[in-house]
Amino acid sequence: MPLPAGQQERRLSIRLAGDARAEWRQHWPTVIAAMAGVAMSTMNSYSVGVFIEPLQQAFGWSRAQISLGPALTAPVVILLASLMGVAIDRFGPRRIGIIGVTLLCVLNLLLSTVGPSIWSWWAVWALIAFGNLFIQPSVWTAAISGLFSAGRGFALAFALCGSGIGSIITPFLTYELIARFGWRLGFVGLASFWGIIAIPLVYFLFTSAKDRARKAPLVAATLEAPMTVPPPGASRRELLTSWRFIRLALAGTLIAAVVMSVVTNLMPVLTWYGLTRAQAAGVAPLLGITSIAGRLLVGFMLDRIHGTVLGALSVSLPIGASLLLLTSHGSIPVAACAVLILGLTLGAELDLVAYLTSRYFGLANFGLLFGTIGGLITLVGSLTPLGMNMVYDTTSSYAAALWFYLPVCLISAALFLSLGAYPKAHELD
Repeated sequence: MPLPAGQQERRLSIRLAGDARAEWRQHWPTVIAAMAGVAMSTMNSYSVGVFIEPLQQAFGWSRAQISLGPALTAPVVILLASLMGVAIDRFGPRRIGIIGVTLLCVLNLLLSTVGPSIWSWWAVWALIAFGNLFIQPSVWTAAISGLFSAGRGFALAFALCGSGIGSIITPFLTYELIARFGWRLGFVGLASFWGIIAIPLVYFLFTSAKDRARKAPLVAATLEAPMTVPPPGASRRELLTSWRFIRLALAGTLIAAVVMSVVTNLMPVLTWYGLTRAQAAGVAPLLGITSIAGRLLVGFMLDRIHGTVLGALSVSLPIGASLLLLTSHGSIPVAACAVLILGLTLGAELDLVAYLTSRYFGLANFGLLFGTIGGLITLVGSLTPLGMNMVYDTTSSYAAALWFYLPVCLISAALFLSLGAYPKAHELD
């Protein structure tokens, strides 16, 4: 006799909760290592804004010239991000991740040698652009998506909380290093700090189903096979050009443009708003607190309700943060509220895109698909801070940029809502 629908749902919920706990007991070391890798990967995003004013004072470079350094990642990312995604699908995330954390540490040490020519700054950033390919979010999310199914949303959120941890530690650490030792040793100290943490964790703990397949092919195939069934008949090209993938990529890219431009320039934005550098350095770490809380909450909810609804709600939050900064001036409590609200979105947008990619398109080509979106996000994350600083150099204000971001958030929310139901074949993937 069939069970009532409500009882069936309760039994399914209990089974999935048990499966999630079993996944965590077996694979938690990979989540911790991925968190460290994610934290290190955000090192430049959360520190470059703190270095802007010292570099201006040291060499007379403009804010736009300094921002052009991080923007040089754009051509590398647009050309090679999808190729790196294919490499992740083929070789496994572990090898890529180990190369990435080591290379990024070394290249950030080189930033301490730049000047007085702006070309030296741009040259090192061109190398960092290449190194960033090996530490993209697709490296860490591919490993977790292949090891987790029932608890995938929360596992992805937990690992990507590394970004929040980075946003708490990096701005304050950078400010203190510069204040005590100068900007050159600031770069050395920052690279050394994250290298000491991330490199051992990634080397000893980070793995994936694909990496395990090289050691135990039958076991790994059993683990991964139920979760990697692609949509029937879909080639890589068909997946990349599908209307649903384009909408998902555009939704994630638009909200990333808003969030990353403000986050990268958070210290300058807060000082423009009317805070001192010391006050801004005290407020900025609040971004990480809500980033972590937002990520964990969204990850928990993703395993229970539909991701498109959460996506639309999350990407609408920066509207409130922008309005707070636009309609008042110099208030520490108001600035803190704006940073807290911004952190909720920073803690959710990448998790949502990673999760929705795995649910809509499966895992066989996850590295390619999420790597492509990650490349686009990195692209706009490099270019939009430059655009925001160009607005400032022209108008001596960030107001025009903040007003422009309001409709961008609404468009992103609408695109998330337009994605529709998950494909039936992947309802429990």
